[in-house]
Amino acid sequence: MRRWKPQSTQGRWVALGLLILALGGVTLAVVGLIRRLSGAPDQWQIDIGAFGLLLLLIISLLAAAWFAYRLIAALTLTYAIDRNGLYIRWAGNQAIVPLDQVVTIDVGAGPVFLPFGIFQRVGTYWGSAFAGDKPLHLYATQPPDACLIIYTADAAYAVSPEDPEAFVQDLEQRRSLGATKALQPAIEYSRVFHYAFWRDGTVLGLIVAALVINLLALAMIAAAYPSLAPAVEMRFDATGEVAELRPRHQVLFLPLAALGLSLFNTAVGMRLYRNLPPGARLLQGASVIVQLLFLVAIAQILW
Repeated sequence: MRRWKPQSTQGRWVALGLLILALGGVTLAVVGLIRRLSGAPDQWQIDIGAFGLLLLLIISLLAAAWFAYRLIAALTLTYAIDRNGLYIRWAGNQAIVPLDQVVTIDVGAGPVFLPFGIFQRVGTYWGSAFAGDKPLHLYATQPPDACLIIYTADAAYAVSPEDPEAFVQDLEQRRSLGATKALQPAIEYSRVFHYAFWRDGTVLGLIVAALVINLLALAMIAAAYPSLAPAVEMRFDATGEVAELRPRHQVLFLPLAALGLSLFNTAVGMRLYRNLPPGARLLQGASVIVQLLFLVAIAQILW
């Protein structure tokens, strides 16, 4: 099996620059929140501005994680060929293109529509595009019109090896030898990133719903916090009468506790999904229910 590196481009530096910018946003948000939460709890500056810093922190963390992944993908992208198939590898993942299903190889494809625009150019060209009547799968460091396009009966693959002519010659020689093992087109995802879990639409929708409800609870607290009394009613007896007053900063512990439970359910769900997907989905549904219950409790305390 021979391995080929992709052509070197500026894509990896773009991913690195965007990662640094995202980490800058994380730093800015953390510093701002530390300043607002310094000192005794009764001196904490909780308001809409603090909630804005929290949103900046979450968005920056998500962006940093994605840009880091795109940088890793750009640094690890390789192509390998044997008598049976072309193997495209990146970040622990592998796409398989059976050589006996290759119809033709061409240079350049266009015009190509990238559904995610410039985001599909970060690190490498990734994802799927549309060119003609076949889906075009991008695994390249060059734009599609400068790539080698490998066509099968059902799809097309854009690759950009360092030496395109030698790559094509090697691929054709191995095709002529004939396959020793029947392969099917496939993408084998790394277990490290729990792709199956995150690619489940139900799971992802429930996780997003739980996060949105948690952020709504925090926004409610941030909006009402400056006008709250130093002590608020947080515990009631069986008749509904106030049983205990607590310092107002303890209201913040409710959404944080709900968030902690959701994170725990997500972690358990990732481990459970491989063997019991319905159980993992139920855990994320439970997270949404818990978030709703905490939201109702927070609304009762604030108003």
